[in-house]
Amino acid sequence: MANIDIPDDKREFRCNHCNGKILIPRNLPPTTGPCPHCSGVITSPAPEDGPPAAFVAPAPVKTQPSMPPPPPPAAIVEPPPVVIPPAPVVEKAAAPVVIPPPRDSSHENKKKPKVAKAIPDKPHKSGIIPVMLVLLVIILGAGAALYFVTNEMGRNVPPPALTASATDNSAREANYIRVGWQKEAYQLLRDYMAATNSSEKLPFILNGDTMETRLEDFYGGGMINDSDTPAEAFSIYELSEEDRKRGLFMMIYDQPPQFEMKEFFRPLASLEVQYGIDEADILLSTLARVGNFAMEPLRVHAFFKRTPQGLKLDWEIFAQTKYRTFQNFVELPETGHTGTFRVFVVEDVPDKSHLEAGTRTYRVADPANVGDTARVNVKVDSETGRALSIINWRGTKESHPITRTATVELKWSGDASSPELEISRFICWEFLGLGGQDPVSTASTK
Repeated sequence: MANIDIPDDKREFRCNHCNGKILIPRNLPPTTGPCPHCSGVITSPAPEDGPPAAFVAPAPVKTQPSMPPPPPPAAIVEPPPVVIPPAPVVEKAAAPVVIPPPRDSSHENKKKPKVAKAIPDKPHKSGIIPVMLVLLVIILGAGAALYFVTNEMGRNVPPPALTASATDNSAREANYIRVGWQKEAYQLLRDYMAATNSSEKLPFILNGDTMETRLEDFYGGGMINDSDTPAEAFSIYELSEEDRKRGLFMMIYDQPPQFEMKEFFRPLASLEVQYGIDEADILLSTLARVGNFAMEPLRVHAFFKRTPQGLKLDWEIFAQTKYRTFQNFVELPETGHTGTFRVFVVEDVPDKSHLEAGTRTYRVADPANVGDTARVNVKVDSETGRALSIINWRGTKESHPITRTATVELKWSGDASSPELEISRFICWEFLGLGGQDPVSTASTK
C-alpha cells in the first residue's frame, strides 16, 4: 500500500488496541478518547516539544468496564488516516477539557453477533427446505415400491409349514371323536342320499371297490330313491368311547307308525260288538282294525367307519335295517336259501314242540327292528355251538340272559313242506366290517 504524505502540522500514532494509524495535530496535548477504528479507549501522546505550561491534564473519566476487544485479524489492512479535529482551546487553565464518554462497546458486541447471524441464516434455511422435500419424496417412493414388490412376491410364496405338537394332535383327536365326526357324517349321508344309482353310491360306502356287483344285484340296476330317509332326519347315537376311539360312529333314523284319516274309512261297530257281547265278523274286524291302515315304523341304523379316505357308510347294515331284509328272509322260507345278517344273539327258552336233544336254542333279532326275530336250534358240540357257548346262561351261574352282537349266515334247510332255519356259519362277534372280521376271508388273504 502506498505511503500517505503527512502534513507538517500533523503527526501520527498507532492505536495500542488495533495498531491502526491515527493523524492528530502536531501540538495536540495528550487527549483520551475512542479509537476511530476499533472504538477502544486510547490516549494521544504528548507533542515532541512538550505540553504548554498552561495545559492541565484532564481528570480521568470513569467508564464502565468494556468487553475485551476481539483479536486482531490475520491480515491487517491499514485504513486511510483519519484526521481528528483539534480540541477546542480552553482559556481558563483550571477548567479541564471534557471529552465525550466513549460508547459502551459491550452493547455493540452483544448486538453485532445477532445481526451477523440473522443475515447468513436466511439463505441457509431456505436451502434446507427443498432438500428435505426431495428426500421425503424419495423415501415415500421407495416405501411404495417395497410394498408393491412384497405383495407381488408374497402371492407365490407358500405359507410357512406349521408343526403341530403332540398336545395339539391329542386335543384335535379328542374333539373329533366327541363331536367333530358329526358334521362329516351328515355331509356323507346327504351325498349318499343324493346319488340315484349304484355306481354313484359306491364312493360313499365302506369297501365300495368290492361292492359294485352286490349293489347292482340288490337294486336291480334301476333308479334308487332314498328321499324317504333324508339325512337331516337322522339323529346322533353315542356309542361307547372305546368304539369311537376305534373309528366307529352311529346315527339312527326312527319314524313311528303313521297314518292319515282321510286316506281310509273305518266302519263303526255296533254297541254289542263294542261291549263284547257279540264278536265282529271277519269283514268288520279287517276294515275296523287301525293297524291295517297304519304305516309300518321305519328304523334305520347308519354305521360309519373312519378310514384313511374319511368316513364311510356301512351299506350292509344300512340296507338290512331300512329294507328289513332279515324280516323278509325269516317270514318267507325257501329251502336252500341263505343270507348273511348282522343280528343280536341271546340264548332263549326252547320250544317244546321243536326241542331236540343235545341242542341249545338261541334267538336272533334285527338290531334296528327288535320285533323281527327268529329261534334257531344249535348243536352244542358243533363249531357254532362252541362259539355261542360264551353267552349261555341257562343251567350256569349267570342269572340273566346275555345279549351280544354278531354276524351269522342263516340258511333254510329241510324239506320244502317243513323248512327249518339254522345257523349255517358263525362268522364273527360284532358286525362284520365294523368291529369283526371273517376268519375265512382273513385266512385266505394270508
